[in-house]
Amino acid sequence: MRVPPIVTVCLLVPALGLVAVLCGCSGGARKPSADQNAAQAGPEKADRAQKTLGDDRRVAVSELSPADKQEIARAWRQFQTHSPLWRISLRSLVERGGAAPYVLSENLFRHFFKASTRNDKAEIDRVASSVRVIGEPAAAYFAKPLVEDLVPLGKPVVAEVTNPENPEERIKKTFHHFQIDDLTRRDAARVLAAIGPPAVPTLASDKVLRLARPSGRRYAAIALGKIGDDAAVAALAGLLETATDWQDRAAAVKGLGAALEKNPSARAPLERAAQDQDAFVRKKAGEALAGRMRLPF
Repeated sequence: MRVPPIVTVCLLVPALGLVAVLCGCSGGARKPSADQNAAQAGPEKADRAQKTLGDDRRVAVSELSPADKQEIARAWRQFQTHSPLWRISLRSLVERGGAAPYVLSENLFRHFFKASTRNDKAEIDRVASSVRVIGEPAAAYFAKPLVEDLVPLGKPVVAEVTNPENPEERIKKTFHHFQIDDLTRRDAARVLAAIGPPAVPTLASDKVLRLARPSGRRYAAIALGKIGDDAAVAALAGLLETATDWQDRAAAVKGLGAALEKNPSARAPLERAAQDQDAFVRKKAGEALAGRMRLPF
């Protein structure tokens, strides 16, 4: 069960800063996840992934003209107020390219994190619907939580939190990172699945599918299965053949089971999985082949 958010964040910087930093966000503090406790087993692998995933995607907002900044800010207000004009403005900005899709992706991730903290599925779906229009520029933003336990903020955020020594008192605290738990990873994978084929190269990369946190790479496998194109199936088949952890192979089977509904090429690797050395993987392969696979999102 998700722990209710205990942090109310008040951003001290505008949405459009000097740089649109990957995964700058605002949201609540979280309790440590199971993956955080397990991270000590392989910090070198995790650190390598954390330092490289999307870190080359800093976009200088200074490249935007004052008119562009105003248009992006106006579009973002439309999203926040549920205006029907948001879809029109979003498509226009995405088609224009440049920094705008990245700035909007950052803003959408910020909104997503708060929605995930509240377990607000309707808002997560609204984010997913928007990033589907943005496509590939949004993929690395939402893949970052699959890899990291702590997502760094572009700038420190001052928040009011409950005083641990006096639950009835609120105190101010400065945050430099936001904590990611497994439910946030699930929600991020759900958004990535909504992006569709443009997200496959990111999801199938070693940084995510092999070096991410355990739950992160397993949710990535489900997202690949939800997308289900040939590239996604090939990535899942590769994971099934090479993963030494039976839980990773089981996740690959679940993803292939999801893909089988739309892509018959998923059947052959599932039939191989039915002969896996692990009984649980064999069971899941049988369920997938019979069309009885249950997925977390």
